[in-house]
Amino acid sequence: MNERGGAAKKTPSAWEIESKRFKELYDRWLDFHLNKFFDLSIDGPGRRLSWIIFLGGVFIVFGSIVHILLYAFLTLGPARQADLFSLAVFAGTTFVRMLLLLLIPALIAINMAGNYLADIFNLKKISVAWKFIGELSLGGANEVLHIRDGKVAEEDKESPILLIGGPGRVEVEFDTAALFERPDGIPHVIGPEEKKSDEEEKKAKKDRQHKDNATLDGFERLREPIINLRDQYFGNPSTDAITVEGRSLDGIQVNASDVRALFSIRRDGHSDSQKPTKERPYLYNPQSVHDLIYQQSVPVLSQGPNPSGEPSSWTGAMRGLLNGSIGEFMSQNRLAEYLASISTLEIENSEFKEDTILWQTVQYSSELPDAATKNITKPKFHPRTELSDRFMKYSNGFSKKAGERGINLHWVGVGTWKIPNKTASDFISGQHIQAWQINRENAARSDTQALQEVMEEAELNEKLRLIQTVPFEAYRQNRARYSEKEKAVKALLHNYWDQLGDALLVYYNGNPASGELGEIEKAILIIERLLNIPEGQHTVGGGSFSKIRQKHRSPIDENSPPAPSSYDEVLPYLKLLAKLTELKVDFKAVEPMLENEAKRHPGLTPKERIERIVKRLERYGK
Repeated sequence: MNERGGAAKKTPSAWEIESKRFKELYDRWLDFHLNKFFDLSIDGPGRRLSWIIFLGGVFIVFGSIVHILLYAFLTLGPARQADLFSLAVFAGTTFVRMLLLLLIPALIAINMAGNYLADIFNLKKISVAWKFIGELSLGGANEVLHIRDGKVAEEDKESPILLIGGPGRVEVEFDTAALFERPDGIPHVIGPEEKKSDEEEKKAKKDRQHKDNATLDGFERLREPIINLRDQYFGNPSTDAITVEGRSLDGIQVNASDVRALFSIRRDGHSDSQKPTKERPYLYNPQSVHDLIYQQSVPVLSQGPNPSGEPSSWTGAMRGLLNGSIGEFMSQNRLAEYLASISTLEIENSEFKEDTILWQTVQYSSELPDAATKNITKPKFHPRTELSDRFMKYSNGFSKKAGERGINLHWVGVGTWKIPNKTASDFISGQHIQAWQINRENAARSDTQALQEVMEEAELNEKLRLIQTVPFEAYRQNRARYSEKEKAVKALLHNYWDQLGDALLVYYNGNPASGELGEIEKAILIIERLLNIPEGQHTVGGGSFSKIRQKHRSPIDENSPPAPSSYDEVLPYLKLLAKLTELKVDFKAVEPMLENEAKRHPGLTPKERIERIVKRLERYGK
């Protein structure tokens, strides 16, 4: 007796302790054998069939013996007279009766259980449920589910494994992986396995704890979608290409049509770190199968017999990622920013055109043009290559998101931009076509041959204008003004003198060292002698009657180029002078060109500006 707090507690005896322990062990033994008997693994039906045959045989034999004894002692009575024929008939009918006592309840149980399963799993054919219960209870788990080309084989569309679940076996082809889910939610991926050697197979057979990866436990069901391990392609046929609908930052509706992509399940991170083999050409990461299936979205249905829709194909994950990324790109930028017509080529052409105008100005004028040029900035433009780079760089969010979903993108074609609204499309497309045509015309006009033709045409037009002015127009006016021929000729000489004087002034202001200057001065001297204009005489105000003037020249040649400002600029500066000499450009244009380049690109060093000018001259100055 133990006393605690005034209450007496009886100490259990050894018999009570052992009885309690025996009861616990017996309960555990009974639970173990009951669980083993009702085991839903692939080996369970075989054990149940053996027990059913054994217990059924015992029941029939024992029942038959009891019935025969009762028949012999109670039915025949004290006479104890019975022939063998009547005894055999009674034994046969007894056996059939005992057999029916077993089969009829079994068939009723199978029928009721099948109806119950068909109602739970919404089976259209109740025979599938009866077949499942029959194999699970009285037969063996001989069902095999075949999966190939990323889908269940046609002959297995009515398989109990597909519609209800295991136990059973699954045969998966080399290009497919599937996920099966146990009743407790534990996933089980079945895919192409590496071929085992004979020793490994023998060892696996001896190991009782080893379980084949392709076997299913009870009610282990296929979780769709089935994964095709081959590379997948959007756009073959062309009707399968993606069209992404969205709006630009400025609210204009725009579509990206004919988007194509090549992708596959994520193969990196494979635990075996093996290379593809003949038996297993497509490696995969089981975790990628988990990510693809468990991260997919399934629509919830408010109407209909099912609470949710059917899972879509696993390729829909890539389709959704592409739609989201391209739509995000469109919404982040204005329409003109990814449909802009001005690029680096047009800007360089414009800069070269300014340089050409500068050379011509320096050639014919001593006054340098205004070097304060406007900085032609390229408009903000996002080419399609930038959009493609978004998909392929892992640092960007797309590749990371795709990897987390269990897929890898190998190539993408971002398609073409289209505006679905016809009115807006015609208006915007017309503007861009016009801008494109203008750019093409500018590019054609900036060509060296085209510029030369323009210069020759301008020179010809100017000569025609001068000829029309003097002598034709001047002679007509002089004939109307003077009746005497001598005065008319003298007036015409005055017109020639004025015209040549204007040309001489251009040479004086522009290029005094030109070879044509002497010819013009000789012609003016001849006309001045004919007109009796005194040579070398000056007026009171310091002017001169003659259009020819003398100029004191500096000992330093005006056409000599300026020196570079630092040693680093010497080599690129020499290249610049050599290129200008090749193009027959006056060295006076060097300083204005450098000043213009500094205005255009203030962030560059003098050396970089010179190198930029040289590259532009090499590209366009032909």
